[in-house]
Amino acid sequence: MSTKMIKGVLLVVALVAAVVAFIRFNQVKLPEGPVPVVWDGEVCGHCKMHVGDPRFAAQLQTTEGDVLNFDDPGCLFDYLQSHEVSVHALYFRNYDGDGWLPESEAGFLTVEDSPMGYGIRAVPKDTPEAEGIDWAKSRVMDRPHQQQGGS
Repeated sequence: MSTKMIKGVLLVVALVAAVVAFIRFNQVKLPEGPVPVVWDGEVCGHCKMHVGDPRFAAQLQTTEGDVLNFDDPGCLFDYLQSHEVSVHALYFRNYDGDGWLPESEAGFLTVEDSPMGYGIRAVPKDTPEAEGIDWAKSRVMDRPHQQQGGS
């Protein structure tokens, strides 16, 4: 084998190794479970208000590795309606207790007042009278939205 050919083979091997290393070390590691929220230190992914009342918080995790927090379940549903995202997981804070509920375990009930006025709260889905996520989404989508500029 000529020196030129050996250099060419070594260059190809080095390039393949570099590509494999780049791919391996740049893969997104998706969260396993909800990511902790800094209460009153993070802004809602939709309305940009502070996420301050843990009873109403919601979290969206995308397949790209982004984590967005919301101050009201309605803000999360509005965000999903207006943005194309690939959802990895959705979590809702349990209004009646501490901790997060994954989408599959969340039910929804009305509440008089929520941070952004959507009037829904997340509870365990086996809570009496709890409705499913489709009910909550439709409640948000059917809600009259305020006009820009306060009119």
